[in-house]
Amino acid sequence: MAPRLSRLERMTNLVLVLLETSHPISLREIGSVVAGYPSGPGPLRQAFERDKRTLRDGGIPIAVERIDGEEQVGYTIVPEQYYLPDLGLTEDETEAIGFALAAVRLEGFSGSEVAEKLGADRPDIPALAVLPALEALGPLQEALRRRSVAHFSYKGRERAVEGDALVFSKGAWYLHGADRTTTPPGETRTFRVDRIESEIDFGEPGEYEPSSTSPADRTDVVAEGVTEATLEVDRRHAASVTEFAGSTAVIGRADDGSVTVKLPVGDVDAFISFVLGLGESATLLGPPELRSTLIERLESAAGR
Repeated sequence: MAPRLSRLERMTNLVLVLLETSHPISLREIGSVVAGYPSGPGPLRQAFERDKRTLRDGGIPIAVERIDGEEQVGYTIVPEQYYLPDLGLTEDETEAIGFALAAVRLEGFSGSEVAEKLGADRPDIPALAVLPALEALGPLQEALRRRSVAHFSYKGRERAVEGDALVFSKGAWYLHGADRTTTPPGETRTFRVDRIESEIDFGEPGEYEPSSTSPADRTDVVAEGVTEATLEVDRRHAASVTEFAGSTAVIGRADDGSVTVKLPVGDVDAFISFVLGLGESATLLGPPELRSTLIERLESAAGR
């Protein structure tokens, strides 16, 4: 049995098929060639209409055209309406984007193609952070963009949230906003996205005014199960690690060009993989439990 695809993966497949087709294709054809859609005309139509609405609201121009045949309507994406024009980026801006795509990527996706199309070379560094790709992120981002109230179940209760920020904090995604279901209504709450218990529904655009507070100011978002690692990096990767982690993470600099940084660790496996990717350039100084995990990983690799 083929693995069940998330809605995000299904919509990605739909966009690729509609971009590559040389002619508008019917809903029946979409159901047969796009992975992830349910069988049966009713469920197929319902799932497709929902995906089409989300993609159009996100700025992806799905065109509807008359076709010969029983269904009479076909769908396509005109490449000229989809792809970005020349952004006019300077060389420094292009390289900065290349570094960002190398340092941070979404789980299951690679930024290589994006960097290549922008003309940027990906730096020779391992990914510094791998952000989890959750199915709820797409609908939540769309609700924030439209300023629509997001409806979902969380800790056994139905919520209606005026979202003002999606924050990735120390290993997890959080939605921050005013919850209309509190007493009194509109109290500020933070919801861990991977613990949302239902699909995300949202209403009409412009249901509330955006908050004036920047997502970067969300100091009230507290991650769970996070520790801090102390890492020494020699001059080969010192600059790239410092640029990504920020100067406030640097707790020591040596005359030989090496730096010592403190980094929050929410995903131990991802962090250990990052340290191993730096090779002999990095030394994990602590805490002891992370050092033990690193040693176990190295011993296991040596045994294989």
